[in-house]
Amino acid sequence: MQTKEFERKLGNFVKLLKKERGYLIKDDGEGLTNLLPEKESFVKILEEYHGDVSEKARELITAIKTQQEENLLLTRQAIGYHDMLMGAIKKNLDNPAGTYSKNAQVRGGVHNNLIDEEV
Repeated sequence: MQTKEFERKLGNFVKLLKKERGYLIKDDGEGLTNLLPEKESFVKILEEYHGDVSEKARELITAIKTQQEENLLLTRQAIGYHDMLMGAIKKNLDNPAGTYSKNAQVRGGVHNNLIDEEV
């Protein structure tokens, strides 16, 4: 593979990572899943290239690294959000709602909310 072709493929990889970023922002799991085979195809290209690394290729590699770090941060943020949301739901499900007693009075003033605080 020639240097120019390698640079072109690195540029395509940067575009793919930016597309992945968009899916992460939109929380589109299906889109992310569909990108996986495309990402995997670049692994072979990167492993098999043994030519000179031009200045442009170094810049593209830096852009790839930066985009990968941003995507990882977005992934961690999404996981944290989902964990918090699931924790709040679980906490609300653990506390049963109030029921009526024989005297027609509500027992247990527990409110089920998705937000973990009352305003």
